[in-house]
Amino acid sequence: MNYSIIIPFFNEENNVIKLNDEINSIVKKLINNNREFEIIYIDDGSKDNTFKKLKETLKNNVKTILVRHKINYSQSSAIFTGVSISKYKNLIFLDGDGQNDPSNISEMINIYESGYDMVSGWRKNRKDNFFSRNLPSKLANLIVRMFTKSKLHDHGCAIKVLKKDIIDYRISWGDFHRLLAARISFDNWKIKEIEVNHRPRVSGQSKYSMNRVFRILIDLIYMNIFKFSERPSIYFFGKFGLWSFFSSTVVFLYMIYNKLFLKVDLDQTPLPILTVFLLFMGFLFLFIGLLSQLILNIKSDDNLLNYIKEKEEN
Repeated sequence: MNYSIIIPFFNEENNVIKLNDEINSIVKKLINNNREFEIIYIDDGSKDNTFKKLKETLKNNVKTILVRHKINYSQSSAIFTGVSISKYKNLIFLDGDGQNDPSNISEMINIYESGYDMVSGWRKNRKDNFFSRNLPSKLANLIVRMFTKSKLHDHGCAIKVLKKDIIDYRISWGDFHRLLAARISFDNWKIKEIEVNHRPRVSGQSKYSMNRVFRILIDLIYMNIFKFSERPSIYFFGKFGLWSFFSSTVVFLYMIYNKLFLKVDLDQTPLPILTVFLLFMGFLFLFIGLLSQLILNIKSDDNLLNYIKEKEEN
């Protein structure tokens, strides 16, 4: 089997060389008469010297392709740019922050070649701040398991080995790469999850925040209603819709508190009207987002290659 290793970067200049050295070390051990590799690095519109550092990797003995996006689109867009130019039918994904350990690739390939369609990592002992990253991740994974057929512990783990055939090119927007395993779970692909080594971030800044949980909620709504259509504007309207639902719930609970404990006559307050109004606005925002997405699906014919500003290879 031959493999394309795809790694997105965004403002990770200090992690490029070390990660590239580690990947080359692993590839050197794995390459043989039955395996060939290519490495595809995508700079998703970095503002630092990430692409300059990436150019140094062209000295690699293994085939290496560098792509630079015109602006910062998204991690999913970067990944699918790599997929669109990849040569081989088997893919390996990693993050460019250096927290994924490339040494896990060997075990994952062996399992993958035993008959799986995708092998996904599980950061069981995650080396991140609990409140800013681990807690939002646990919450997001719980929500994904509730609303999809996927039972993975860690949908957000970037390190994966998978068949190129299972990827739907219409889901390259936003954070949909985090729901890749959940998406293909509807199609009954054979997936294996294994524990992988997760390392502390030694350089650069995390791009993860609690906001990702809300974006995943929107992804799930869209995924279940429209079954993985194209790039949505629903994020813009969806976040307002979710905040409206949340505000409606808070006002409703406050209304109940006033009624039960403070014995306030609700007819003398605007709380019932405000609750209904916020609930209505939530549905309205989601409806506008879904409607605008349908229009975009009809009109949009974007090619990820149009995002490319620069491309080099050895």
